[in-house]
Amino acid sequence: MPRRNFNVLGMRILAVCLIAVCAGCREPATQPADNTTEPPKTAESKPGSSTTEEPAADVEPQPRTIPEVKLTEPLAETCLVRVGDTMPEAKLPALGGAPTPLREHYGEKLTVLFFWTSKNIYATAELQDLTEDVAAPFAEKGVRVIGVNEGDAPEQVAMQLEEAKAKFDNFLDPNGAFFAKVAKEKLPRTYLLDARGKILWFDIEYSATTRRDILQAIQVALGEE
Repeated sequence: MPRRNFNVLGMRILAVCLIAVCAGCREPATQPADNTTEPPKTAESKPGSSTTEEPAADVEPQPRTIPEVKLTEPLAETCLVRVGDTMPEAKLPALGGAPTPLREHYGEKLTVLFFWTSKNIYATAELQDLTEDVAAPFAEKGVRVIGVNEGDAPEQVAMQLEEAKAKFDNFLDPNGAFFAKVAKEKLPRTYLLDARGKILWFDIEYSATTRRDILQAIQVALGEE
C-alpha cells in the first residue's frame, strides 16, 4: 500500500476515535426545571361562616283577615246586596209567633243570617253545623244566628229544625218577599253582619270551605285572629 494512502486512512480513524471520546465525555442534558406550581389552596367555607351572605330575616306571619268573597260573573249577578251593603229591613213571623222586625233579633256584635229551605240537603246540613260551630260557642261573645226559611210549610220547618237540633231563632218568609230584596236565586245563602246590619262576608253555597271561612270571618271580626 502506498504510504500516502496509509496516512490518510490513519487520520480518518483517529478522527473517528476522537469524536467518540468527546461524545462520551459530554454531560447529560439537564431536564428543564419543573416550574409548574399548584394554585394556592383556599380555606373551605363552613356552613354559616360566609361573610358575604346575610342571614335571612325573620318573616312575621301575616294577620288573618275576613275571607274575600269571590264569585263568577253569573253568580255575582244573582246578588242584590254584597259586602259593604246593609241588609234590607224585614218584618217576619217567627215559627209559631207574630211578625217582628228582624233587626230586633240581631246580635250585640255580629249576626249570622242564614237563608235556607228543606228542599236542599246542604241547607239542612248547615242548620246543624251552625248550632255547633256558631250559635253555641259564640253566644256569650255577642254573636247570634238567625235562620230564614224560604217557602216551606210551618210543619215542615218545625220537623226539619227538630231533626237538625237547631238551637237558634228561625223565621218564615213564605212568599220569598224578604229574600227577593237580597238575591235573585240560589239557596242556601249565609251572611255575616255587624251590629248595624252591614254585610261583612257572605257565601251562596254551603261546603267545607264555607264552614271554615265563616268561622274565620267571625274570629277576625271579633278581634280573635
